[in-house]
Amino acid sequence: MRNRSWQFWALAFTGAAILIYFLSQRFPDVLADGDNRLRLLYLVCLVAVFGGGLFARLRYNTSRTLAHIAIWVALFAGLILAYSFRGEMGGLGDRFTAELMPRDGRPEGERIMSYPVAQNGHYQVQAMADGVTLAFTIDTGASDVVLNPAAAVRLGYDLDQLTFSEVAETANGLVRGAPIVISEFRLGNIVVHDLPATVNEADMSNSLLGMEFLRRLKSWRVEGDRMTLEQ
Repeated sequence: MRNRSWQFWALAFTGAAILIYFLSQRFPDVLADGDNRLRLLYLVCLVAVFGGGLFARLRYNTSRTLAHIAIWVALFAGLILAYSFRGEMGGLGDRFTAELMPRDGRPEGERIMSYPVAQNGHYQVQAMADGVTLAFTIDTGASDVVLNPAAAVRLGYDLDQLTFSEVAETANGLVRGAPIVISEFRLGNIVVHDLPATVNEADMSNSLLGMEFLRRLKSWRVEGDRMTLEQ
């Protein structure tokens, strides 16, 4: 058995020598450099050692070694394929994330976001207002951006210090609101600065994104069960 092992190693190093000779004839300019020759010698020796061990394993446990080789080849092929399609894979990742977290929306391009309709028939989104994550319902029937009291508190406002000077007529009657300005409003890859908003005095289930925000966009449209916003 020991003699056969030496045969495998001799075959491996003989193959390495043949490979070096072939490369020296094929690429004489490249191998004229001493550093390149040393680097090649190191790599060929590494391949020879690995190959010799591989042949030895094939000799004594062929089926299991071939199975391991197939697994590693499949892994490397998968990694190369994933890298080749990294752009497309990124798009698939965005779509997958959008389905898991519909309020985060799905980017459709630079400064373009789309959102699916929720089970209640409204378009519900998650936005960043001055660095704070807030939930909104897009309401094309509302003229303003309206925050509920809880959202205003999260933004750092003291409700007792706000001036509720605006009066609006709603389906529930007249309500008062306090005007504020959101310095930076982010909805996915859409960014709006100095967005006027109103803090509702009465409690409401969700904050609203009305026409004050939609007017800042280049366009918005509803197609099927998705709303697309473009800045």
